Amino acid sequence: MSISNTEFIALILNIITYAGIVQGFSSAFVLTHTKLRNPANQFLAILMVVLSISILHSSFIIPYFHQFHHTNFQIKEPFILLIIPFVWLYVKKLNEPQFRFSKKHLLHFVPFVMVMIVSIVFLKHNKAVASDTQYNTHTLTLNILMYIVALGQYIFYLIYILQIIRSFKAKALNELSNTENIDPTWLRIFLFTFLIIFVLLIAMMIIAIHRLEAGYFNRVVSFIFALAIYILGYKGLFQQTILPQKQEILPYGSEKTEKETIENRFDEQLLKKLLDFMTNHKPYHEPELTLTSLAAQIDIGRNQLSELINTGTGGNFYDFVNKYRVEEVKQLMDNLKYKDYTILAIAFEAGFPSKSTFNSIFKKFTGLTPSGYRNSL
Repeated sequence: MSISNTEFIALILNIITYAGIVQGFSSAFVLTHTKLRNPANQFLAILMVVLSISILHSSFIIPYFHQFHHTNFQIKEPFILLIIPFVWLYVKKLNEPQFRFSKKHLLHFVPFVMVMIVSIVFLKHNKAVASDTQYNTHTLTLNILMYIVALGQYIFYLIYILQIIRSFKAKALNELSNTENIDPTWLRIFLFTFLIIFVLLIAMMIIAIHRLEAGYFNRVVSFIFALAIYILGYKGLFQQTILPQKQEILPYGSEKTEKETIENRFDEQLLKKLLDFMTNHKPYHEPELTLTSLAAQIDIGRNQLSELINTGTGGNFYDFVNKYRVEEVKQLMDNLKYKDYTILAIAFEAGFPSKSTFNSIFKKFTGLTPSGYRNSL
């Protein structure tokens, strides 16, 4: 017995989708039990489960009510209201390891709870509705309201998540002298995945408003959700942290030491102490120098050092340290003792971690390439 191309495509979509459901639950288990897990994985694991339940709802629960209870009641995809809060929690935890879930964060799930309560009440009292037409109109109204709430929710959270990602680089520049190992690509992939889901939400609302046949489209949505499970589950398993573990960024104000004054006032003497230390001890020779480690060497508070650099030099920690490295490279290039050294060897001598980092920073501060500068001497 042969099947048509349409039936074959539908079969493939179903197989991938149903396998995605299993993958979602298994990924959640692995994410929370593997030795490679990071603290943010608990939220990613719950997200995998929510995506799987969402597929189950659209693929099994709605058809079940339609077939066995002879009702067209369909609150379409209520679990989408759970997805974006867990996306936010995951990104928040990934970016701020010290973040802790508390009772106040339960407010993020109020829209989902409200929709579910309304759905249950509506389903329970559906027999009291005068006609099927009136019943279907009420169902359509509920669905449209749910989509409006979901779209508003997604817009709010996506803007917030974008702000977190944008602030990440700025925070890194205030803590690290080498950002080469920082990889926010995972966050971009993660965000892009849910931007696609946001677009699907808009499409689902349009279909609901115009009462279009959505059978095949629902299969496509479930298929995309399954793909999201495959991608996020696999990538998330190997995503340890955005920053190298030893370079974890602490939020400003999180530490309180006796070395810091409450107001972190600018101190000329401390600035002189810092500049003298940089000149005499050359801590910038350490490629992975951080604000925290430099503060410990100078024996002042981390926040106070940050304030000192920002106010005293008008720049961030990253630029502050790398200016010293660039100046040392320039001095070594002009030193006859180093005339036989390669440019890269001199860069490593000054504390630069790699050729690419050195080239970009050197040109940023001198306006010339390293080879161009050496040829001009």
